[in-house]
Parts: sequence; structure tokens; C-alpha cells
Amino acid sequence: MNFTQPFETFIGRQYRCPTGLIGRVIGAKMVRQHQPETVWTISLLHIQPHDHVLEIGFGAGKAIERLAPLATSGHISGIDLSPTMLHTARRRNARAIQAGRVELQHGDVTRLPFADQQFDKLISIHTLYFWPHPDRAIAEIFRVLKPGGTLALTFSPGKIGENANENIQSLVEQHILPAMQHLGFAHIDTNEGPASRQFRSIAIIGVK
Repeated sequence: MNFTQPFETFIGRQYRCPTGLIGRVIGAKMVRQHQPETVWTISLLHIQPHDHVLEIGFGAGKAIERLAPLATSGHISGIDLSPTMLHTARRRNARAIQAGRVELQHGDVTRLPFADQQFDKLISIHTLYFWPHPDRAIAEIFRVLKPGGTLALTFSPGKIGENANENIQSLVEQHILPAMQHLGFAHIDTNEGPASRQFRSIAIIGVK
């Protein structure tokens, strides 16, 4: 009997939707591990004071914490699948939430609870692997972005010096990029980012 398979499946579920005590531990771990690409991805968006920004999959809320001081007269919104991470991120960003500058809620990328053309910038880091319907997710992202709005979608294709993970490469090349092109993103580009724990970082940048 393979005793490691149930454990690996459990950990995989926890990374997709952290739950309970183990979920809080994993959330804190991801904050530390993903700091380089979080800082880098935010820098790509050139956040302006008046921007309305959405983060999909905010986890423990560290990127939200970094975004809020940049959009001083704008607004930061976020959704996450995990009620555990929602609680953690709300605690981390309590002052900004109380001031009305940040709003965090439970949500699904395929059914974004926001109006059409609501956001100037949209950020998502290490979430696309977990999207069950990537085409639908990209359609929702396109819907809530304002004309001229910018998407930054960061992921890791694999370790430095190794071939790209075939599943991730297929997801990006056969679903994410074609969906963006089909929907009509006016400009699509990819940027190589900083290494994190020997893993490469790439950001897909799309301008509506």
C-alpha cells in the first residue's frame, strides 16, 4: 500500500485551499517562500494612487498589505477560496479594512463578485495551477478589468536548469494564453522574474 499518496493529496488540497491549523501554517510558509515574486509582481503593475486593484488568491494577505500603501486614494479588493486565509488576511490588514481602503472576501475566480470594468489592475500569484476552468477564469478577469487595465499573472514553470513542467506549460500554452488572445487583450507579454527556492518565476502581463 502507498501511504504517501493520501498525504500528498491532502497537502495538495491544502495549497489550493488552506484549512484549519495546517492551513495557517502553510499560509505563513507561502508568505516567506513567495516574497521575491510577490514584490516583483507588484512592481510590474506600477500601481498609481487612484488605482482600484484586485488580487485573486490573496492567501495570508501579504501582497494586499504591500498594495494598500500604494493605492492611497484608490481601493484594494481580494478574493480567496479559503475561509482560513480570509480570516488570516483580514487580521493582517485590519487597519486598512477598517479605514475602508481594503475589502477581502471569500470568492471563486470563475464567478468574481464584482461589476464589469471595475479594476485598473489585477494580480494573481501562484494560483493558476488550481483553476479548474482556466478559460472561464480568464473570461471573468477580462470582464472585471477596465479598458486599458492590466493583469499580472505570476507562476513558476519549474526549477532553474530543468525543463518546464509539462502540465503547467500545457495549461499556459493551451488554455491561458489562447483565452487571453480570444477575449481580446490588446497586449500580452511574458516577463522572467526572480528565482525563489531554485524555482523560476514568470509573469504573464495582459493589457485589456
